[in-house]
Formats: sequence, structure tokens, C-alpha cells
Amino acid sequence: MNAPVVVGFDGSATARSAVHYGAREAQRRGCELHIEHVLGWPVILPPFHAPYDKYDQGPRTAMLDLLAKAAHEVQQEYADLPVTTHLLDGSAGAVLRDASRSAQLLVVGHRGSGGFAGLLTGSVATQVAGHAHCPVIVVRGDDHVSDDGPIVVGTDGSSGSRTAAEAAFAQARLRDTEVVLAHQPARRSSAGAIATSNLPFWATVGDSSAGAHGISDQHPDVEYRTEVVSGESAAAALITFSRRISAGLLVVGSRGLGGFSGLVMGSTSRSLIDHAPCPVMVVPSAPTAN
Repeated sequence: MNAPVVVGFDGSATARSAVHYGAREAQRRGCELHIEHVLGWPVILPPFHAPYDKYDQGPRTAMLDLLAKAAHEVQQEYADLPVTTHLLDGSAGAVLRDASRSAQLLVVGHRGSGGFAGLLTGSVATQVAGHAHCPVIVVRGDDHVSDDGPIVVGTDGSSGSRTAAEAAFAQARLRDTEVVLAHQPARRSSAGAIATSNLPFWATVGDSSAGAHGISDQHPDVEYRTEVVSGESAAAALITFSRRISAGLLVVGSRGLGGFSGLVMGSTSRSLIDHAPCPVMVVPSAPTAN
């Protein structure tokens, strides 16, 4: 069977949205759905209860019940979808990163349960988005997240953005929607030099003189177009553009050049995860180190 779709789950409303989002992805891809929760030590449970003992079965039993309910909800909607749940111990970021080695997609919510748990989960989303071994989709919002709308790719001509474009075309084929390749114009650095990539942005898809080929040839039924976007930063440009066209998914590479340099590092990744008007897919450009 194909590699599974893995969802990180903590029982929050956003996590439940991530589970249903992951279920739709698993259904499209014809694979299993794995719902995973990681019990860390120590953990502060909302609203600011004492840390639990990892040998205490109270929190463990409660989470097993929440996992079972999440799996039941999914199977009520997708009767033929194979669903398994896992309760694991360790650091959430590290455990989910390891799970991504054998997954085709990892789905997480951008925020978890309230209080300190929410802050921890937010950092986990950023951590796994930057270091997972498979594409990661960070789901925003507490309500049912729609898949409608075109797929926007932040591209700069680098090998990382080409990998992101490949993932976007494959995703568009599953959803029967179009791809929009968004490119930010080159800007001057503080030293006056032009900040740009070694390849033009259209190199992620084809050649300007020979027409679209390569990625688009592999997905001839997927429509695509290119757009030049502008903003004070790469994140601002992508967020504004995605909102304007009601994007269903924003796809970026885990590393970039030129206008989208360091796309998932520091404040830029946080801006996309916290403020994008749609789910964000981060695609690793190369196998990550242990």
C-alpha cells in the first residue's frame, strides 16, 4: 500500500480540522490515514494544571479516547478509508519529523489547545514544516477547511521552488484545479546589489522560448499561469496575493533563493503559518539530516 498521510493531533478544534483535511488527502491518494498524538514530558495541561507523570494513565486514557473519537468521525464520512491511531511518547517535533520519513504527507494544525499548549503547538508546526522528510501542510482555522480555489506556488527558479512546483502540480491534479506560479520581482539589497536567483522564475516549469514543458508535460491536464506579485516581504506578497484570488493552498519550498530566500526560516515561516488565508504546504527541497 502507498505511504500513509500522517496527522498530528492534540484534541483541539484546529487539530480536528487537520484530521478531516488529512482524511480528504488520504482518500484522494488512496492510502491509509494515521492520526498521531505525542505525549511529552514534562507537559503543562490547560488551564495550567500540574505536569503529568508519563506513567500516570489519566492523560493517556483521555487522549486515547479523543483519538478513537477522531477516527470514528473520519470513518463516518469516509467508510472505506483505513484509519489507525497512535499514542507516542517524546518530543512532538522530533516524533512527527521521524514519522515523516515513512509518510507521503504530514498534516498539522497551526495552533493547538489553549494556553501554553497553543504556544508549544505553534512552534511544533514551524519546526516540522522546516525539517520534515515529506511535504507538510499546516492547516489554519477551527472550522472545516475548504479545498476550493487555485494552488499558489512561491517560486524563484531555485531547485527548491522547482520541487515545490512539482508538488503543486501533483496536488492540483488530485483536486482538479489550476496552479498559479507567483514570482516576486528582484529587489536591491542594502548594498545596492540586485537580489535575484540564478534562474528565471519560469524555469520551475519550462523554457520561455520553447514553451512550457517538464513539470507541465507530466501533468498535461493541469492548467497553470504565472503572476508577478509584490509586497514588503516574500511572506507579505504571497499572503496578499493568495487572499486576493481565494487560494485553496499556498505551496513553498523549504529553501529558496532571491526574492523568496529562506522562505521557511524565522519570521517569514511564522508569518505564512500564522497569517496565510489558506493552508500552507512546505515541500522539502532535499532529504533532511537527522
